[in-house]
Amino acid sequence: MQVRILTFRAMTALVFAAGPCLQAIAAQAPGSGAQPPKPVVMGDPLRRDLGVPDSSPNISGTWSPNTFFRVISPVDGSATPFLPWAREFFLNRNAAEARGEPLFDPNANCLPSGVPRVIPTPYPLDIVQTPDAIYIGIEVMHSFRIIHMDGRPMPADFKPTYLGYSAGRWEGDVLVVETTGLNGYTQVDEEGRPKSSSMKVTERYMKRAPDLLEITYTLDDPRTYSRPWTARAQYRWAPTLRFSEYVCEENNRNKPDASGKLRTR
Repeated sequence: MQVRILTFRAMTALVFAAGPCLQAIAAQAPGSGAQPPKPVVMGDPLRRDLGVPDSSPNISGTWSPNTFFRVISPVDGSATPFLPWAREFFLNRNAAEARGEPLFDPNANCLPSGVPRVIPTPYPLDIVQTPDAIYIGIEVMHSFRIIHMDGRPMPADFKPTYLGYSAGRWEGDVLVVETTGLNGYTQVDEEGRPKSSSMKVTERYMKRAPDLLEITYTLDDPRTYSRPWTARAQYRWAPTLRFSEYVCEENNRNKPDASGKLRTR
């Protein structure tokens, strides 16, 4: 395995080294003209295993959020399809925040954001592709997701977690990820839309441009919402970006005080 990696890196270095020479030769070729350079094709070869089929789009590397929404709402502009209890839950949270007495938020207390809240995060992602799994590192709280690509279902004894169990597959140029096994302890978004442990989130990752990755994600939770609904997030390829340290517990101004109420500042 080490030999393969070293060979691959050597080949990559050779290609990059030869690139300027090849471009110069092409520019001197008869009839080449002053053609503009081709757009950079996103994807980091050092984060993509050799065993991944060439037919699978390269979405590896570091990504910077192109969009961020405190409120996750249907992309079609319709109202959030709350069930009655969920609407009351949501309105109570909003009223408490308006009074300056926000209710407990797991994310503000350094617990994982959970799926789907982690999808439109304002922090960068780092994606590594292998034949059996795609790993998504998330700068916020230094968490990571494992997208299982081996076709096996969620284990029968899987205990619900914040990020759940994610299984992925390629449908042409689209990566489809289905996440179940969520614990329901977190809200859908910062504004406080609820979710239950029955929620299933289906994400669709698609290249929209050489440097733009779009994620549409559908929330299906019949215990909380009257119908499935879809939201959207976008990321820009950022090959020079490196993760910063994220320590949630340090200087956290939203921790609960002795009475259990959150400090607002």
